[in-house]
Amino acid sequence: MRSKATTCAALAAALLLTGPPAVAAAGAPAPGAPGIGDPLWPTAGNGGYRVERQRLSFAFAPDLTSYTATSRLNLRATQSLSRFDLDLLGPQVRSVAVDGKPADWRTTPDGELVITPARPVRDGARFSVAVTVFNTAPDLLENPPQKPEDLVNGLWRAGDFVQLHTQPTGARRVLAVSDHPSAKTPTTIDVTTSGKATSVANGRLVATATVGDRTTRVFDEPRPIATELLQVGVGPITVTPRRGPDGVDLRYALPSDKSAEILPRLDETYRTALDFLGQRLGPFPGRIAGAYATPSGGATETQGLTWLNSDQLTPEKFDETGADSVIAHELAHEWFGNSVSLAKWGDLWLSEGHAVFYEWLWNEAKQRNTVDTAAQSAYRSHRSWIEENGPIAAPDPASFGPGDNRPFGSGAYQGGALTLYALRQQVGAETFQRIERAWVAENHDKVAGTGQFIATASRVASQDLGPFLRSWLYASGTLPPMPGHPDWQVDPAS
Repeated sequence: MRSKATTCAALAAALLLTGPPAVAAAGAPAPGAPGIGDPLWPTAGNGGYRVERQRLSFAFAPDLTSYTATSRLNLRATQSLSRFDLDLLGPQVRSVAVDGKPADWRTTPDGELVITPARPVRDGARFSVAVTVFNTAPDLLENPPQKPEDLVNGLWRAGDFVQLHTQPTGARRVLAVSDHPSAKTPTTIDVTTSGKATSVANGRLVATATVGDRTTRVFDEPRPIATELLQVGVGPITVTPRRGPDGVDLRYALPSDKSAEILPRLDETYRTALDFLGQRLGPFPGRIAGAYATPSGGATETQGLTWLNSDQLTPEKFDETGADSVIAHELAHEWFGNSVSLAKWGDLWLSEGHAVFYEWLWNEAKQRNTVDTAAQSAYRSHRSWIEENGPIAAPDPASFGPGDNRPFGSGAYQGGALTLYALRQQVGAETFQRIERAWVAENHDKVAGTGQFIATASRVASQDLGPFLRSWLYASGTLPPMPGHPDWQVDPAS
């Protein structure tokens, strides 16, 4: 489809985040790339510009069955642009404007919104784009997926609750964005709802306005945030703020009918886990932490507002489901994955591997299972998941099949944690922890990848760890012998 935006143009222009107008380039403008070239998700993200800031506005229907969303992005061109792309797959486009002027646009089957501005954009120019879309909010309780690959990531509704699950590239199914972790940017989120529904989102609540039956809440996250870490929650929830340790603000958005019974243990666990991780990694990387829990919730490290399952947080289920280990895992992501984001999706082991490793440490501190035992179990089974998905840091995209799950396999989780355990065995616990602290401090709120981690580890340890780490991360068969445990055995591939 190719169209011109003629409706809502004045409104879009008034609401745009402003910047100097883009002008035609002196040279020959060319199209921006439709992706950053990530081997696992080639069309994720976009080329030809950087995202400097974004404002994402959601307006939900009273019954929450549909919504309108407007993305307002401040961009800076890295080349002269005749046209450029955003990532969008599914929602209906209502209007597109560049620097407040209607722009031509078309969508592609593989999730690109191709935008042609009225005038080309010169290299280095700052410009703005606003895209308004309409979409439905499918109810997972009414129409549950029949197979795992049918579970499409994006915006979900489960009864009276709305939530986002956008890993790895589900944000494009919600609204128009540059949907790759390397495009992280400061973000403001507006959420408009009707009646008694309460809303919550990443960042701090900075404004609330009510007109008639409609209430808009504005949340601001000044730290860069990746689109895979976005969260917008709507429903019968009670939001409880608490003052946390070391100046961190805590916030819990819980189902109103369960908030009183869930909150005490949840708050206690958050405080304990923040202290546990802070002792090993240094200061918490943000100013706000907490949880949004729903009956259909998973366990996802949405930045500053972990998405959890409320049924698993009740006094009856908390210990049975290992909820404290889940919380420790997801909070570890605030350092690994949220603050230090992925340069490409093959670097997922740096996020999930670290979260699993610190979950191992947490469980050992709780006298449940030693780190050695957890690592030996992962080592024993590693041949199967390497055979299934490929090397830890270079998974094969074709091995994940249909659906939105690549590269979320055992290699990133167990393999990443196993590599970190091997590194600790190689350099010693004290040097390992210095590597970890240096990694999160030097890359705070930045994007970094596997090569940078190897360089940091080598520098801090005062030895070339490249051959050692690469032998683990890029092994296509059996991993090397575990330092300190030459007797560890490997199961045959299943």
